[in-house]
Order: sequence, then structure tokens, then C-alpha cells
Amino acid sequence: MKTANIIKDDNAVSISIGFILTFAITVIVFSAVVLSFFNLTGDMKGKAMQESYRMLGSKMSTELTIFDTLINTTGSYGGTVNSLEYEFTAPASIASESYSFNITDATNEVIVESDFARTVTPFNISTALNGRKFYSGAENYEFTYDTANSTINIKEI
Repeated sequence: MKTANIIKDDNAVSISIGFILTFAITVIVFSAVVLSFFNLTGDMKGKAMQESYRMLGSKMSTELTIFDTLINTTGSYGGTVNSLEYEFTAPASIASESYSFNITDATNEVIVESDFARTVTPFNISTALNGRKFYSGAENYEFTYDTANSTINIKEI
């Protein structure tokens, strides 16, 4: 008779099922919150890198334009440029990630990119440029003017 009473008794079953359902719902909600946090963090890192790359590209474009203006201003007043060097810096990494920047002569653009973001910043210069691609790591760079070929060169210092 005791076995028959246990099979017909529903009190223990409803408590166990309630606990299991509550636990399962809690795990699902917690997992959803954690996943959304990681997605949000990844998006924020990509957007921050995009903005940092845009600022770096603008800085390089401005510095290259200033260098070209110095060359042209001297020439327009009848002077000659025997030697001109202009040092600039770029961070070794952005958001703890390596990147590359390409100062192109064909399209007159500064392209800063990594696996997470990419920006393209145009510039306008009248002096010929020997474009070059650099990878992050070095922090000091230099524009130099080659008087023999009337070109702007870029190198790591």
C-alpha cells in the first residue's frame, strides 16, 4: 500500500519540476546576458579602433600636406630645397592590436587597417611621392625630400 501511495502522491513531483524549470530559465537568461555583453564589447572595440585609425590617417595626411607645402612655398619664392626632413610618430599598437598603414602614391590615400577595422583618408599633394606600406611596431617615421628626383620618401627611423 505504501508503494501505491507514493505513485499517486504529486507533491514531490511538482516541487522537483518547479526547481528544474526555474534553474533552466535562470541558466538561459544568464547565458543570453553574457553573450550580449561579449558581442557589445567586440563592437565597441571595432568602433574604437575605426575612430583611432581615422584620426591617425588624418594626422598623416595633414603632416604630408604640410611637408609638401613647405617644398612648394620655398620653390614659389625662388628658393631651392637642398634638404628637408620631417619627423612624425605613430603608435606602436592601437587597442593592443597591430595594424598597418599604406601611404599610396597612385590614389593619394593613407590606408590604415588591421583585422578589425580599415579607414581610407585622402590627401592632395603636388610633389611626387614614393608610397610605402608600414607595419606597426616602430613609432618614429620621417618624410624626406629627394632633391635629385623631386620626390617625397617615407622611412622608419
